[in-house]
Amino acid sequence: MHHIPAVAPQPGGDPLRGAGFGPMLVDMKTVSAFAGLVVGAAVLLAPAGASPLSPVRANPAPAAAGSWNWPLPPVPEVLRAFDPPAKRWLSGHRGVDLAGSPGDTVSAPAAGIVSFTGRIVDRPVIVIDHGAGLLTSLEPVRSTLVVGAIVGTGDEIGMIATGAHCDARCLHWGLRLDGEYIDPLLTIRDTRPSILLPLG
Repeated sequence: MHHIPAVAPQPGGDPLRGAGFGPMLVDMKTVSAFAGLVVGAAVLLAPAGASPLSPVRANPAPAAAGSWNWPLPPVPEVLRAFDPPAKRWLSGHRGVDLAGSPGDTVSAPAAGIVSFTGRIVDRPVIVIDHGAGLLTSLEPVRSTLVVGAIVGTGDEIGMIATGAHCDARCLHWGLRLDGEYIDPLLTIRDTRPSILLPLG
């Protein structure tokens, strides 16, 4: 049985609350907005392919080094967007739900190391540490990978299973930057405002 790390998601609330952090007066929407400015730099500064040596490797798939991909390629429908609570102890949607069915192949959105795989309450979860403070959690996902497995962008890491709010209809993708939930779509879509430059 795997020990559930502090980074693993918890149902119905903030996983840090049960770890003894207690209520913290943090405006989560502000944190997420600020993270939108930081995550690009964190991704770019993370050394491509830098990871501890491990004999375990997921099934490789071609992808550009350092890029981020959808975990359900090519481009899944977003059933429910990121909607963080105003305060960390309130309810909210700390990730995005992508349309999918049990048995659909799940891919690593970016290179990293599997830091957790196992069952949490009523669904199987896999967590990938990308370095630079970024952690991906995907659920419900049935995977044969073990902790310490090195995965590349686009590598097959498992299949959609059943359980939790995504039961038999979607894949929940969560992303943290330095312990705070941020919108995973920040790594896929350019959400910066358009700037009109003067002609001439």
